[in-house]
Amino acid sequence: MGILDFLRRSAAPQPRREPVFIRSYSGASSAARYSDFGTSYLSADAELETALPKLRARSRNLERNNPHARRFMALMQDNVVGATGFQLRVSAKRTDGPNAQPDNYGNDLIAARWAKWCKSATADGMMTFREASRMAVRTWARDGEVLVHFRMGREFPDGIALRFYEADHLDETLNRAFPGTGNRIRMGVEIDADEKPIAYHILTTHPGETVWSTNNRRYRRIPASEMLHLYIKSRAGQTRGEPPMCVVLTDVKMIAGYREAEVTNRRVAAAKMGFFERDENAGPVKGVADSVTPEGQLEMDVEPGKMTALPPGYRFNPFNPNTSSTDFAGFERQMIRSIAAGLGVSYFDLAMDLSDVSYSSVRQGALSDRDFYRGMQAFFIERFAMIVYAKWLQNLFDFGNIGIPDYRYEKFLDASSFRGRGWSWVDPQKEVDAAIKAREGRMNSLQNQVAETGMDWWTVADEIAEEDAYLDGKGIPVISKNQPAQQPLAQDDPTQ
Repeated sequence: MGILDFLRRSAAPQPRREPVFIRSYSGASSAARYSDFGTSYLSADAELETALPKLRARSRNLERNNPHARRFMALMQDNVVGATGFQLRVSAKRTDGPNAQPDNYGNDLIAARWAKWCKSATADGMMTFREASRMAVRTWARDGEVLVHFRMGREFPDGIALRFYEADHLDETLNRAFPGTGNRIRMGVEIDADEKPIAYHILTTHPGETVWSTNNRRYRRIPASEMLHLYIKSRAGQTRGEPPMCVVLTDVKMIAGYREAEVTNRRVAAAKMGFFERDENAGPVKGVADSVTPEGQLEMDVEPGKMTALPPGYRFNPFNPNTSSTDFAGFERQMIRSIAAGLGVSYFDLAMDLSDVSYSSVRQGALSDRDFYRGMQAFFIERFAMIVYAKWLQNLFDFGNIGIPDYRYEKFLDASSFRGRGWSWVDPQKEVDAAIKAREGRMNSLQNQVAETGMDWWTVADEIAEEDAYLDGKGIPVISKNQPAQQPLAQDDPTQ
């Protein structure tokens, strides 16, 4: 083969090879069976901007009209805040070092002032701090975000009070950029280049007020240092919170519609309606003139236990809608299980149904629920209670004239903590025995064990010491592990 033949073969067009694609993820397939699988490439804020008002409105509708949504919010309030609210403990020391003594005077003073302020914590003077905490939890469970403005002024106790704003006051359509600064407004929240909130542009009037006019929208710019914006971030760059019930809105709506149809069907079936059929050779209706309509149709009202004879040539054809469905309870149970899973709570707690559960399943569900509520407690203590307390404490040191030097503010703040409610034991005997063994094996502390029940260890210790001293003064022996109770004598023992 000559050089010319080689060049001709090299210049000749080569057959095109089709690329070989290897499917790595079946979930990314474009097959027809995935045609109804919605996809979105938008950012978190871009998705929330158009959907948030409707999601929030539908969640509020469920709160007003759906028993399961109302139950979820009650569960959140009762298990996160509880009946007594978040309890403050202040344990500052007089000096630094391992042998430092507690500052009992300062700790008791701040705790007493906090307890007094908590009796009227809101700007309208109508809510205690416990009630405000429960409102914050309920607002988050319904709207997905909580807005609290720190109002300052001598007209408020200790110069500070809380004012709640509904999320509607943050206009989702307010989006603006400030060229040259890197700052911008996203859905009413002004943020810097690092997406840190700088200010909140609050509508001066709720957009749902009956006197509202869209042509007179006025905003009030409140610095972020004066606002508490509480929500859970599920995506990076998310500026607003999404309602927790958004994932179950469809299920709740479908089960409500199914229940209405089922109840209507059973009501119709219970009415025992029917139709009168007339033979062709039937004569005129006689003796029942009151039962004949102006159109000449036979119509009768039937009373329970009463038999009525039909005119000659007429027969009754009953209308019996299908009521043979026996899976109503099972279908509803499965739907509520799906709703409970989406909300993060147990089915039997949400539905208040213990008909088909065992002790082990209830115990496992209760333990899982407690982990969920403890996580939510930590969230609200860190993001709500501690932030409110820090603002109040700073204001107290600045203007309260409490007789404690200002430079000790940080020490008292760092030595302060809140405790949420606890839960009683599912199986008291077994869990008490396990707690004793864990304590004896140095696997847990008594302080932590008492805290898990929602009580304060120092308070419990003081009460036990006071109780023992009182019993000892009365000459009543104290029963303990090292001093077992005296067994009663058997009445039929002849040796005694």
